Order: sequence, then C-alpha cells, then structure tokens
Amino acid sequence: MRRFLRWLLIQRLGALQSASLSLRGAFFLFGTTLIGLASIDAGINLLLMVFGLCLGAVLLSGFVGWRPLRRIHVQRVAPDGVTAGQPFEIRYTVRNHSRWGAVRNLHLVDSVERGAVLNAPEAYVPMLRAGETLIVTVPMAARNRGRVRLTGVRCITTFPFGIFAKSVTVRIEHEIVVFPRLCRLLGDIRPPTRAADTALTGGVPAAVKGDEEFYGVREYRAGDNPRRIHWRQSARTGQLMVREMTKTRDHKYWCVLSTRINPKDPMDSQRLESAISAAATAVCDALEKGIRVGLICDGEPLVVLPPGGGRAHRPRLLRELALRARNTHDDLAPHIERLTWPNRWRGGCLLFAPRDTDDVRAAARALQRAIGPTTICLPGTPAFDSLFMQAEWVPARAPLRRERAEAFV
Repeated sequence: MRRFLRWLLIQRLGALQSASLSLRGAFFLFGTTLIGLASIDAGINLLLMVFGLCLGAVLLSGFVGWRPLRRIHVQRVAPDGVTAGQPFEIRYTVRNHSRWGAVRNLHLVDSVERGAVLNAPEAYVPMLRAGETLIVTVPMAARNRGRVRLTGVRCITTFPFGIFAKSVTVRIEHEIVVFPRLCRLLGDIRPPTRAADTALTGGVPAAVKGDEEFYGVREYRAGDNPRRIHWRQSARTGQLMVREMTKTRDHKYWCVLSTRINPKDPMDSQRLESAISAAATAVCDALEKGIRVGLICDGEPLVVLPPGGGRAHRPRLLRELALRARNTHDDLAPHIERLTWPNRWRGGCLLFAPRDTDDVRAAARALQRAIGPTTICLPGTPAFDSLFMQAEWVPARAPLRRERAEAFV
C-alpha cells in the first residue's frame, strides 16, 4: 500500500513530496514542549500565550509554502563526459508555474549515488517569484574517473521559521562519465614503429613509390605496371602516363592496458590509476597529432578497439578507460596470443601496467611478435616519470552564477 501511494503521488504531481524536522526545529519543539508543561503546571497565562504562539509557528512552518513548491519545474543541463580534476558546469533552469506566491529559501540538491566520484551539486535561490524563471550555474570538479548517475533534483525550502524542511523531488535522470585525469607531458611519447616504409624498387622512399594511395601522374618508364596507365591523361598529352602511388607511413599505434593488481598490495590501486591516466594522456596526445590509436584492455569484458582517429574516436577510448574496473585474476598475455592480428593493425605499441610481472613481460613479447615494437610503461620508474607528471586535484571553489531569464507565462 505504501508503494502504491508513493507511485500515485508521483504520477499525480510529477514529483515526490516529503517533509522532515530540521535540527533547529527539533530544539524549537523541545522548548515549546517545556513551555507548555510549565504553563499547565504553574497556570501562568503569559506562558500559555507564549506556548500558543510557538505552537502556531510550528503549524505555519508545516503547512505554509507547499503550494508554490509543488509548481516548481526544474531542468538540468549537464555534460555527458568530463575529465577528472578539470572544472565543468551544471546548469539548472528553475521555473515557478504558480500564478501567485513566491518560493523563498529554495535549495536545489542533486541526488547522486553513495560513494560517487562527484559531490552532490547544490544551488541556492533566495526567492523565486510567481511566473519567474532563473538559471543557476553550479561549478563542479570530479575527484576521480568513473560513472556518475544523477537521479533527481530535490527542491527544499525551510520557509517560514526553518522548523520543517519541505521538499519536492523532480525525477531527472542523467549519466556523466568522468574520464581519467590527464597528466602533463614532458616529452614525445610516440613509440618506435617498424621500419616498413622502404621502397618497393631501388630503395626509393615510400613517399615516392608505393601501392596504397594516389600520389600523382608521371611519364611511363620501363618496368612500370601497365595496369597503372592513366589513359585519359595519356590521350591528352600524347604519351603514356602512369599513376604514381605512395605508401604512407605507419601513423598508428596501440595503447595496451593491463589492469591486474595484487589485492594484498594497497599501492597497486594507486599505480593502476597512474597507468590509466598516462594511457589517457597518450591517447589524447596521439589523436591531436593525427595518429590513429587502438586500445586493448584486459578484464571483464576484454576490450579490443582497432586503430582509429578523429573526434568521434577520442570519447570512445576515454570512456573505456574511465569505466575499466580493477582486475585480480585475468591475465593479458593469453588474450594477446589468441587474437588474430591483420597486417593493417601493425605498428608501435605502448603497454601500461601497474607493476612488472611475468604476465606483463609475456604480453610484451606477444605484442612484439603480433603488432610491432612494444614499450612497457610502469608507474614509478624513471622512464615513466620522465614522460608523465601527475597533476594534483584542486577542488573548484568558484562562486555560483545566478542568471535571470525571461518571465515564464
């Protein structure tokens, strides 16, 4: 019956209403009770009048303010993906649909799951008049990577007297993916690539000859492939012309992440977070340079994303790194050996791991055979610290921005 009444209340009003006694209200009720007992015991009329005034204040605080609070409409605008340690904004549009009656001392508290990497966003509106629309911007910053689910916005008011906290919960679901914290780069992290850009004939560089992309048109030479004759250009110039193809250099590499940690070592989790941050930094740096990047992550489930580039590929890779959980039993090397590696996937490889283990070394050897030159990146080593500098998290303390929108009719 309680669940049915709760569902009926939500369907009728579009929100869940509740009221609770505040701390100051508890002290006020305790004092009111003492005054009432003293007035009854002593029979003093002045104490009876004070008791009546206190009791009236309690009734007013419990019943006044519900009508305009029920007519509040809240919209949230939040990003789908943010980066840990970097500030972002959540914007709330609050509208008072009531024709008369203002809402005073309005607190907006967003609901997040317990243990989330993001604190619950809060905003305050001193007064929202009838038919008014306000836009409140709340600066936020996530502590660590992960997923944050925002389930609803609680509109709370303690007006008048602050004895009871009356609230209406507006259901607005949204999910924010917090990408790993990015490091500061201290050098070029591009891994070495296989020396495959050699000439097809005569040792000429691949920028001159090849068989992958169109490079230009030139005169026919003895030994050229007849299938590459450009007949239209040949008819226009009166001599045989051939299409010259080029084999572009291998502008791609892989980021491989081993998430296996030792549950008995408390520092392994911290080293894993450093490795994930370094992998995210390498991915962003490579995509900014126009390099195609692939991603392999062990754990459940196994992730194998072929090399890709562009803006659409960046959030996909960062999302996989952001939601990657810790692993205590799954090895990386067997997965590398079972996978099938086409020739177009070959290139350099960066292997990130929290610590040096036999599985990491076996995975590096398998990657060396299957993909190409592999570099192991371990947090805490001199080679790692010379490339990646971990940025410290500073919470955002910027003031709230309150904007007045056009009146809502």
